[in-house]
Amino acid sequence: MSEIEQAVNHRTIIMGTIKRFGYTTALEKQFESHLSTIMSLTGLCRGKAADYAIEVDGRLNVQGKG
Repeated sequence: MSEIEQAVNHRTIIMGTIKRFGYTTALEKQFESHLSTIMSLTGLCRGKAADYAIEVDGRLNVQGKG
């Protein structure tokens, strides 16, 4: 798994944890850290990096089910 895929996967896990158990500062910091990694690796701005992460996450989920 590439570094971008790992960051996307971790970001998705953190989002699920926040949805299930609620927001914490620690989770928000981890989320921001992974989003920053995606931004650095792709050169995309914050909004486009978030969209890219959603797209990659969708592909990873499809591959995992196949």
